[in-house]
Amino acid sequence: MSIKIRSLINQRSKLFCIVVAIIICSFPLSYAVNNIALYLLVPIFFLDSKANITKKLKALKTHKASVLFIAFFLVQCVGYFYSEDKEFALRRIVVLLPLCLIPPIMFLESITKKNVLKLLCFLKYSIVITFIGLIISHVFILQRTLNTFVHFTIEEQLGVSQFYIAFIVFLPILISLKSILEQKQLILHTILLCISVGVLFLLGNKTTLFFLFASWIYFITSMFLKRKQKNAYFLMIIGCVCLFAAMQTPILKDRINVFIKTTDLNLETIITKNKYTQTKNTFEHRLLINYLSLKEISKSLPFGVGTGDFQSALNKQYKIINFKAALNGKLNNHNQYLSEFLKTGILGGILFLWLLLCLFNKIKTKQFFYPFILTFFTFACVLESYLDRQHGVVIFAVLIPFLYILDKSLNNNSR
Repeated sequence: MSIKIRSLINQRSKLFCIVVAIIICSFPLSYAVNNIALYLLVPIFFLDSKANITKKLKALKTHKASVLFIAFFLVQCVGYFYSEDKEFALRRIVVLLPLCLIPPIMFLESITKKNVLKLLCFLKYSIVITFIGLIISHVFILQRTLNTFVHFTIEEQLGVSQFYIAFIVFLPILISLKSILEQKQLILHTILLCISVGVLFLLGNKTTLFFLFASWIYFITSMFLKRKQKNAYFLMIIGCVCLFAAMQTPILKDRINVFIKTTDLNLETIITKNKYTQTKNTFEHRLLINYLSLKEISKSLPFGVGTGDFQSALNKQYKIINFKAALNGKLNNHNQYLSEFLKTGILGGILFLWLLLCLFNKIKTKQFFYPFILTFFTFACVLESYLDRQHGVVIFAVLIPFLYILDKSLNNNSR
């Protein structure tokens, strides 16, 4: 028995990567598999020698990011006690439980460069193949048009929002881009990059596409500054081709047209429109929700309304102005920052900001997986309440810490 355990301990880096691969690949496909794989990380943490376990537990005490994750979760638990809806508060705490357990496990793990490279190779193919399969199934088996792909296959059948899916699709984009910049298998990685970018355009999420465009400009500019003109021109050509192709897709055209033709910036006009009609302009919805959230936050300071009462507090504000789309859709904050201040007041809001700042302070490597995804998450939290669902919790608790140790491993082994 001890020989088998010793053998497993010797293979724990490989086991860790396999479990992470299952978490990432099951992310858009199966809530159950994703949840099981998520908690498999706990026994893997203890599948180690006594000396290493003791060393990791001692390191945990001084690991600032891990401590802040735990503190952030505990504040949600405190919010339970002054919530009127205890049942909903408990459900929220269960969803957020990985924030307490998983980040310390991820941050204190170490993986070899060999296993990292195998994992990246697997992910760049598996994620692309998964979405090609979903598109083929949607068009040829279910016999539906591409412009219903997000609404029917992604949201209705898989039960995932395109906001969350985007993080997974960004992985093969970054992996392919890294290989292109390193002049490795240019044709293969250009094809994978174009397919992955095409999937992002098909999802049609404006926040994701704006960030993708900004990142494209940043990478091209940095290539020119580093005097790598060939890479810069290559990225410019790929980007222009992808952009031209994307502009031909009906879903993107429809969303851009809705945004351009129906957007107002006057708050009174937005309130009036949404009082009498169930509008489809999600940008205006977010502006109005933010306004109502701030009103509720100012009333509930300094402690917030409680972990279980933030949605009911928002619903009351929706009823006051008869916000039809929000009432029918039971819309949440759509802003993670305001959500934390509303739930647990100044303590929860500041802890969340402090945690993000701490994560940014850990950007010290030459790789770009971790800073890219962390920046996207921080930016997107302005427009989405990611931690309301397990998918968002997995991004924050698993994907971001994992990409940190992945970058660290690649950087340490490149010296």
